Amino acid sequence: MSNEPIQRSSAAIHYRFDDRDMDYVFQMSVAAAKTGGPDAGELYAIASRIEDGDTKSWVKEFEAYGDAQRALAADWEARGRRRSAGEVLMKAYYAYRQAWQFAAADAAVFEALIGKFESAFADATRLMELPLTYLEVPFGSASLPGLRLDAGPGAPTLLLHGGLDTCREDVFHLIGLNAWRRGYTAVMVDLPGQGTTPLRGLHLMSEAERPIGAVVDHLVAAYGTDPARLALLGMSAGGYMVSRAVMTERPVAACVASTPLYDGGSMLPVEALEAMAAAGGAVHAGFLMYLWRSGLTTAAELAELFATFRADPSGVDCAFLSIAGSGEGPGFIDQTRRWHDGLPVADKTLLELDASTGADAHCQANNPTRLAQEVCDWLDGVFSRRG
Repeated sequence: MSNEPIQRSSAAIHYRFDDRDMDYVFQMSVAAAKTGGPDAGELYAIASRIEDGDTKSWVKEFEAYGDAQRALAADWEARGRRRSAGEVLMKAYYAYRQAWQFAAADAAVFEALIGKFESAFADATRLMELPLTYLEVPFGSASLPGLRLDAGPGAPTLLLHGGLDTCREDVFHLIGLNAWRRGYTAVMVDLPGQGTTPLRGLHLMSEAERPIGAVVDHLVAAYGTDPARLALLGMSAGGYMVSRAVMTERPVAACVASTPLYDGGSMLPVEALEAMAAAGGAVHAGFLMYLWRSGLTTAAELAELFATFRADPSGVDCAFLSIAGSGEGPGFIDQTRRWHDGLPVADKTLLELDASTGADAHCQANNPTRLAQEVCDWLDGVFSRRG
């Protein structure tokens, strides 16, 4: 889609597909190989069977690959090859998850894929013997599902949230596993509307400080997390969510946003949403996912919701790292710079990554290793200065 406010990667960089939304998800998939996703050879083999812009063929081929990997994992586990079976199951998870990305037009396929990717991920982490536990954070009449990768006593905690079309397992690949490898206890929680929370009756909401506050309280009560050793990180719309959360007086040490969106209405106005609704291919599939996550039915209703996604940097009192990539649309970059300029704190950093870094896409999805390096090194400095 050519609508500039929601451009997520540079038009000059082409991985496999002419459909830009499809190509963005594909480049994210290529980058996930280091955290257990399919390797490049596998992904390009899958892509060779997908018709450019055809979401049905995308869903079919990624799901079929997930099924094949799951069958291979079962065979290997039966032979005692537990770790290798776990690694193959992680690839199965990733294939199922990418199939789900564009499956919203078919409710039966869409919901079946949820069960497939959640069970494959759980089995993969079990067989790989990662110190990962599942958690449920009470929120209203339901609960928020999360994952916790424990880095041991004394480790700082990084609370991670994705965007409008991500789930906790995505965040594991985008930064959670890499942060854990660098000494951080990584907690990945789906807020209302994220992941599969709509199945629990939880939909997108502007008051992100409420669910994030509930998660922080849960971490303190259940795990003894020290707020002075706790940082928040949000990606895409999650950048808005954490930015909004630290407008309160909640005592976290630091916040990272890629990108720190503060005006959702200008990013997704009704005209952009109506164009998505009228489009075909991956763009339309993304619009259907937004509807499902919001519990709404029209572009106009979505626009009204996104217009309430507003944050103000003047209320922030913690250290803050603002990140943007040069391949993102100008709306993302402009809001990042304006948010950074408006922060009243001395301990703040603006990081803009250009194409030479290979991390210039939205949320650094094309180079998550660089994202973890920048974030964790910056946080190391924040915690060091605090003693």
